Amino acid sequence: MEGPTASDKGILRPAEAAEYIDLRRYPAEGALSWYVERFWAVHWDLPEGASYESVVIPHPCVNLSFMPILGTEVHGPGTAVSRHPLTGTGRVFGVKFRPGGFSAFTGRDDADFADWTVGAVAVFGPEVEELNSIVLSGPDEVAAGVVSRFLTDRMPERVDRRYERLLEIVAAMLADRTITKVEQVAARFATTPKSLQRLFQAYIGLGPKWLIRRYRLHDAADRLAAERDVDLARLAVELGWSDQAHFTHDFKAVIGLPPAEYAAQCASPARELVMDIR
Repeated sequence: MEGPTASDKGILRPAEAAEYIDLRRYPAEGALSWYVERFWAVHWDLPEGASYESVVIPHPCVNLSFMPILGTEVHGPGTAVSRHPLTGTGRVFGVKFRPGGFSAFTGRDDADFADWTVGAVAVFGPEVEELNSIVLSGPDEVAAGVVSRFLTDRMPERVDRRYERLLEIVAAMLADRTITKVEQVAARFATTPKSLQRLFQAYIGLGPKWLIRRYRLHDAADRLAAERDVDLARLAVELGWSDQAHFTHDFKAVIGLPPAEYAAQCASPARELVMDIR
């Protein structure tokens, strides 16, 4: 599989976050790339007594995460922002499946993964937990190789044709900023909105409208963080909202503050680390 089905956007206040966390991404290779978008690792090294909260707009993807304290978990796509309080020095290594990739990989055709978290042992067996110390003890590149071999050994014999179709559609949604409505997708791929709904619900657990909105919300947050004096009314229409009011409502519902306030935060100097003085 070539080409992205999930963007590299989603971290809120990205310039500030880059001062405190080191996010690294590694490509999935070979046949595994049909199911896995990429491997990723987050490193941090904060002063003693300090904490930083990383906030992310999740992608419509399942993640397999290797963590030093919580162990190995599988996380479904989040419908709200995810918050990750960090202290001390640490590292998390993860696998980002493509949208629908986890369902196609595991054979689950009744996906209901939104906001879903489960111990990875329940999905992959006890062998996955044994990987945790290996993955977290060596360099990221070694971890990527170890996990890649583990997953490759468990891949389906062939790629499901319906899943191939899903990836084609999702890639178009991500790449083409003019796609703002499900009806546009249905027309492009000679299908119906109901058929798209069934396909997306089966593999991702979320509908096509939700995915379009999430990708465009990533675009909006990225623009607001990178550009100054963004015309919010024009941005709303460009990304498919009927007007600025609806855009503001949806943006605030997910991120917790209106677009103008978020843009102002991104334009301000980075906030100091929270110091625990207890």
